[in-house]
Amino acid sequence: MFSLYEIVAIDHDFRFVALAIGICALASLTGVAIAQHSMKPHPRASRLFWLVLAGSIIGLGIWATDFTALLGFRTDLNPRFDLLFTALSLVISASLIMIGGVTVLSRRDRGTLAGAWVGAGIAVTHFMNMNALRVPGSIVETNLVVVVVAAACGIVLAGCGGNLLVRFRDEVFAWPAAVMLFFAVLVTYLVAMSGVTVLPGDPSPDLDWTASGAQLAWAVVTAFLILLAAVIVYTLQAERAARRIAKEHAQLQKALAELKESQRHHRAYVELSPQIAWVADPDGNITEVAPRWGDLVGQSPESAIGYHWMTYLHPDDLPSTTLIWRRALLRGGDEGLDVRYRVRLAEGNYRWFRARARPRRDGSGKILAWYGSLEDVHDQVVAELALRDSEERYRLAALATNEVIWEWSFDLQQATWSGAYMDVLGYPELAQQTGLEWWLEHIHPDDLPRVLASQEHALKNGADSWSEEYRFLIASGDWIDVRTRCVIVRSGSGEPTRLVGSMLDITQQKRAEAELNWAAFHDPLTKLPNRTLFRIRKKAAIDAARDTGKFVALIVLDLNDFKQVNDTLGHSAGDYILEETAKRLRACVAPDVTIARLGGDEFAIILPNLSSPQDYTEPMARIGAILGKPISFQNMHVQIRHCAGVAFWPRDGEEIADLLIAADLALYAAKSGVPGTVVEFDPSLRDASERRAGMLAAAKLALEEDRVVPYYQPKIDLQTGHIIGWEALLRIRKESIHILPPSEIAAAFSDAEIGVQLTDRMFSKVLSDLASWHAQGIDVGRIAINLSGGDFRQQGLSERVRSLAEQSGVTLDHIELEVTETVLIGDFGHEVSRELQALRDWGALVALDDFGTGYASLTHLQQLPVDVIKIDRSFIEKIDSTDLKATTVIDAVVQMAKRLGIQTVAEGVETWEQVRYLKASGCSIVQGYLFSPPISATKVPDFLTSTEPRRALAH
Repeated sequence: MFSLYEIVAIDHDFRFVALAIGICALASLTGVAIAQHSMKPHPRASRLFWLVLAGSIIGLGIWATDFTALLGFRTDLNPRFDLLFTALSLVISASLIMIGGVTVLSRRDRGTLAGAWVGAGIAVTHFMNMNALRVPGSIVETNLVVVVVAAACGIVLAGCGGNLLVRFRDEVFAWPAAVMLFFAVLVTYLVAMSGVTVLPGDPSPDLDWTASGAQLAWAVVTAFLILLAAVIVYTLQAERAARRIAKEHAQLQKALAELKESQRHHRAYVELSPQIAWVADPDGNITEVAPRWGDLVGQSPESAIGYHWMTYLHPDDLPSTTLIWRRALLRGGDEGLDVRYRVRLAEGNYRWFRARARPRRDGSGKILAWYGSLEDVHDQVVAELALRDSEERYRLAALATNEVIWEWSFDLQQATWSGAYMDVLGYPELAQQTGLEWWLEHIHPDDLPRVLASQEHALKNGADSWSEEYRFLIASGDWIDVRTRCVIVRSGSGEPTRLVGSMLDITQQKRAEAELNWAAFHDPLTKLPNRTLFRIRKKAAIDAARDTGKFVALIVLDLNDFKQVNDTLGHSAGDYILEETAKRLRACVAPDVTIARLGGDEFAIILPNLSSPQDYTEPMARIGAILGKPISFQNMHVQIRHCAGVAFWPRDGEEIADLLIAADLALYAAKSGVPGTVVEFDPSLRDASERRAGMLAAAKLALEEDRVVPYYQPKIDLQTGHIIGWEALLRIRKESIHILPPSEIAAAFSDAEIGVQLTDRMFSKVLSDLASWHAQGIDVGRIAINLSGGDFRQQGLSERVRSLAEQSGVTLDHIELEVTETVLIGDFGHEVSRELQALRDWGALVALDDFGTGYASLTHLQQLPVDVIKIDRSFIEKIDSTDLKATTVIDAVVQMAKRLGIQTVAEGVETWEQVRYLKASGCSIVQGYLFSPPISATKVPDFLTSTEPRRALAH
């Protein structure tokens, strides 16, 4: 029996021993390095990864070291190894140490326990490998005492290594821990092998499932390669870590450099800033001040240290400034410091400055220092003082007016009232200040959101003024319309501090505008919607039907022989019949049905929300029945007949305009039948389009054959009886003695191409006539020429007109341009205004034709380029009526025009009563068949020399 100690000392192959030592050293160094790396700050997942890797490397290294040494033991005895135990030894070694290391080292202060666990793993690995050893012809026995001693040595040495790993974890490398682990492995192996005895035994043991050392060398090589790979992985990681540290160091150096540069920038900013920065201690003593203070007061910056800065303050400002500063110190800086005072400059004069400061606190809230700035606000304060003087003058002036003057303070959240508040509002409490709630409570609830939104927009967007119109509750309980305007006073930072303004009662103005607006959308005689409102209602009904899938019926109704009634019974009877017809129509239809007067004796009825086209028959029957009853007028029974045309949306036309055309065509067909006929539109009625085509063709032919001529109707000054101008009206010369009215080619005026050609031809003819008259020394005044919407659809109208005038040698000072309300404020309103303004700049005047039949308002007249208003003949013809309301619009228009400095022309004057009324109302110019029908250019000179207009006015 040989001693294993002697076998180790004598019979080991030192090549395997050296290899085992190398593997042990490599595993110890690599495993400890990786374990040390896992103890650095990492996310939990990353830390677990490094712990698993360290445990695996150490376990594999221990197994490879022990197994490599056994491979070099007594190769002459041809030892073999049990494959099952060998595999179990490898798995248990790596798993045991990895699991123990991860579990124990999850807390960084358990290094000793982790090392002891590794020591136990060393012992288990060795004895598993020993159990795998098979020596043919021998029996291997183990001394248990030596086994315990070997295990204890390994555990103690490895535990010391774990302790050293924790102690040296922040060093570059915890090499003492690696040394202790290295010796733990070797000592455990040597001591344990000394307790092993090899005895003779069965010469032919069971060697199934065994392998020789040479056959298992691949396992050692694999373990070595794994260890080598781990070294490479860790080396790369260490390299990356080093680069990262270097990069962080470079970033730190750059940050320090940027900080220094920032400090230099800040120092330069403080020195160059128009504001003077300063610092004070918690008691308010100035400790630092920017150098600009010295330049300002003519002394060194140190002259402001402590409380010496107050010696430069204006004596009147010193008490209040001292009080505000002390109050800020006592309150602990919760509200900061904000004060304005005057500072004595080096030149001896005083200038206004604003001082602001905030405290800097430590973690407990204690004030460490005050940081502040001094800003020059002299110009702002001077402007505010001037504004206050202006406001005072304004208040005094307001005493003589009917305006309510008010001032709102954002600091006090109070309003001060003056002026005519008792006369306008009637609230005695306005002699005292009021809060915001008082104002809000007296604004009409429907107007309040809009008023608040408008004011907020002005305050937040830097506006210097604000105005709004709304309804306001007065002391009597009535609502009045007011216009509020104010100036917004702001601080140096742009924040609003005060509002100073007035409130004006505009109830009467609103009422007048409402009446004008009503007149623009309603027929003054029947009080029904006019053509403009009819178009709006028709579009709304079709839009609603488009959403619901319903039908809309459009009925156009005409009174038969109405002209005969006017001629036989007079216009008063005709007006009465129209009014009574309107009343009857309103009485027999539902509230959602629109009835409009389109003009003359023509009415339109919109029946919305029909399930089928035939649903119109029931209301149409009621209409026929009620209109069939005679109308009583001055003890007479007047029988009025009617006819109607009906068209349906969408059956007879998708477009709104097409629907009205279809209904008109049906009405035209109904007029050819007996009274009371109602005709539904049929596609065969499209012959109207042929008539339009005929009109266009006639217009083209008239242009080609030069048969378009102007006829002139004089405009008479009511005060002097003189002819002050003419209106050029288009006529068509058919034969030498036949003159056709423009209605023969009416469709051509709406054509974009032909309409422009007709206008250009009229301008050319009129300008030629003007040049001829001027050459004869005849002053005809201004010539008015009508423009249609089509003239503005092509750009360059003003240039074309000016070019024609230059070719004729006539200036535009002799031209007046007439446009209707629809053209002036229609879809091309902006282009129309621009072109007309250009023509006005060159001397022409602009007249608003047929005023009152469209929807121009007072606002439009103030904004648009209008010099003359022509009152529509539909209003003039009502002057003879006994209805006093019929002249309301005329009076309003004339008075409004006078205030705006606009001339008024009444067209369609046919009776002396109309002349007398217009002259009395202040209308300046009239035009109509009473004085003259349109005449040819050759008759104008003779008419100018006649005395008929003056004689007529003297009538």
